[in-house]
Amino acid sequence: MPGQRMRITRVVPGSDAERAGIRSGDELLAVGGESLADALDLTFALAWTDEAEVAFELSRESSSFSVTLPAVGPDELGFEVQEAAIKTCGNSCVFCFVDQLPRGLRRSLYVKDEDFRLSFSYGNYITLTNLSSADYERIAAQRLSPLYVSVHATDDAVRREMLGNEDAPPILESLRRLDRARVRVHAQAVLCPGINDGAVLEQTLMDLFALGELIQSVAVVPVGLTAHREELMRIEAMSEAGAASALDIIERWQRRFLAEGRDRIVYAADELYLRAGTALPPRDEYGDLPQLENGVGLLRSFESDLNERAGLLGDHLDPPLALTLVTARLAEAFIADAIDKVFGPVDGLTYQVVASDNSLLGPTITVAGLLSGADMIDALKKAPESDACLLPAAAFNEDGVTLDGMTLDEIADGAGRENVVATDDIVGSVLDITGGAVRDASTASQAALDNTIRGREQVDRIPSEEGR
Repeated sequence: MPGQRMRITRVVPGSDAERAGIRSGDELLAVGGESLADALDLTFALAWTDEAEVAFELSRESSSFSVTLPAVGPDELGFEVQEAAIKTCGNSCVFCFVDQLPRGLRRSLYVKDEDFRLSFSYGNYITLTNLSSADYERIAAQRLSPLYVSVHATDDAVRREMLGNEDAPPILESLRRLDRARVRVHAQAVLCPGINDGAVLEQTLMDLFALGELIQSVAVVPVGLTAHREELMRIEAMSEAGAASALDIIERWQRRFLAEGRDRIVYAADELYLRAGTALPPRDEYGDLPQLENGVGLLRSFESDLNERAGLLGDHLDPPLALTLVTARLAEAFIADAIDKVFGPVDGLTYQVVASDNSLLGPTITVAGLLSGADMIDALKKAPESDACLLPAAAFNEDGVTLDGMTLDEIADGAGRENVVATDDIVGSVLDITGGAVRDASTASQAALDNTIRGREQVDRIPSEEGR
């Protein structure tokens, strides 16, 4: 029987879908006899069939009809369907970043998603607190693996306190349920001093270690605290000593995982090393960067990519270029050192790394992914003149807009600068600028976007605090 109805929102002129008679506004009911609840069901119905062509059952103005089309994705067939309603979060996390946002930002940033479909499709973190038996059955049937789970603590009393949810189901039981479904998990713990650090963190890693191959990676990320925590529970900021203590625990468990013939599995966010005043591990200790979008290994990845592309610059730039690079306070020294090693030997290339403060979210938010357009304008106004300015791509969403709704052009106009580019490819941007073709801002602003905001991601996701 047909399931929920999905409306066709767009049909590409000249496409297979249009030639078959599908129109915008039609409702898609089933594919290959499989009822559909959402676009994910559609993807699986097309992917799992052994037939070259399948029947699409549709409805138009209360009349049903069927067309036969190749068993390929909607993009190839030339149509788009509306997105299903997002399942939202019923927790009241004491560290929730959304609750710490000031008014006046993009409206979608205030939506708290808790949707296993987004976890599978985009890597959004979920807490497993709103899954029904039917959801677990679907996850198992469609093998929605891996999922990204906010564990925070395996001590259920501590976890329920952190989630602000006395009814949160036991996390280890929920994880074992995923294991029985042969679903794998990338986990995270947002570290709140005095709550889930120390002995609680030790127990959490011990319990996750005991789950074996279910756990593919664990990111330990320090809590982010903005200047907008009015009427919220008091949480201490991560201190240098607290970061160092957490690193000791993490590194001890890394050695234990390695002794079992596995990867390191548990990783500290870059921010923990920076706050502890400790050197970051070498790039090869991060493996295939399973928690990159959680700020784990992001700086070493940046450095590695920069070094790999350095040879493209040669030893001389003609015409010469004076460059301004904007970042945030936390990684300023690391970024400056990495760039100096690559740009320093290049004749004709002068450069300055400018750190921007965060007046939007407060002085404790010291990473580039959460810079506002207004703050970047202020940083550029204070910086000496240059030929071009590079801004962190992580500060822009996929539409090329900052947290405070500013576009790249508006930032350039506000700062009175030309050749302002949002990029995560500094060498490529230098080559484009000196070649006379500035990179397209909307394209340049997409690669390092859309990541976690301290414990969960949003429909319109804020980049992780480690985003540079």
